[in-house]
Amino acid sequence: MRTLCPLGGSAGADEELYPASCDPEALTPETFRARREADRIHYRMVRNRETGTVRADPILDEDATATLYASSTRADPDLARDAAATYARYGPRLLPLLPDRRGLLDVGSGEGHFLAAAAAWGFERLTGVEPALEASRRLPTGAPYTLIPQSLGTGMVEPETFSLITGFQVLDHLARPLEALEVCRQALIPRGIMFWICHDIGHPLARLLGRRCPMIDVQHLVLYDRRTLRALFERAGFEVLEVFGVANRYPLDYWLTLSPLPERARRVLCHAARRCRLSGLRITANLGNIGIIARRPE
Repeated sequence: MRTLCPLGGSAGADEELYPASCDPEALTPETFRARREADRIHYRMVRNRETGTVRADPILDEDATATLYASSTRADPDLARDAAATYARYGPRLLPLLPDRRGLLDVGSGEGHFLAAAAAWGFERLTGVEPALEASRRLPTGAPYTLIPQSLGTGMVEPETFSLITGFQVLDHLARPLEALEVCRQALIPRGIMFWICHDIGHPLARLLGRRCPMIDVQHLVLYDRRTLRALFERAGFEVLEVFGVANRYPLDYWLTLSPLPERARRVLCHAARRCRLSGLRITANLGNIGIIARRPE
């Protein structure tokens, strides 16, 4: 399936960055597992000279991709909790911006670790959207939130029912990001807030590593930097309040699995870290993530 630049750049302005490293027809659900080890599998990647946006083109058709996501296995629950803790620490920054606490919608929520962390924020309603069916089957008994087991789509939620919509490491996975943001804009109440985090293809480390960067991955269909992320949200009708770098906190052995080293070297280092009892050491660093806070106008 061919893709289009989400910022309106013409097809004639596309230039190839990297040729494809995989056969789309050979992809499996395991390839679409969250936070899998870096394996250098990716579609053909192009950059649009007019807008600067980096995207995959062509890609597997949407129905086939949706089936693979639905069948994918869950991420390591400890890593998911680490990620949720990173996102939840922005609560004090977000809550004063909200017009009320009517509802929170988390897009790509997994098993709901972020929603569980946000339960203390006083929202009347907590809802997650997650296409991986295994996540909804593992919903904890008595969870203070509900999960919708499918991808975000038109008509899924009632208009103007949420005061905060979040999406963490989801935007890069969307072939039609403007359509998803429009669904979110309609679901937000006036002056409701969007808080999303994605990869930063403009980060110095990403530029240094080039094709070896873990961001260049078959799951990532569009990649943004601070300028193009702002432009996307503005094009979707939002007032952008802030774009900023995000530091994640993960165990050392997970950071090692993302390194650009050859697979054998990565495994040796991970084994050495376990032998030295350092594999669980949690390290906080911004190695290529950006956040955006935006508001739906009146």
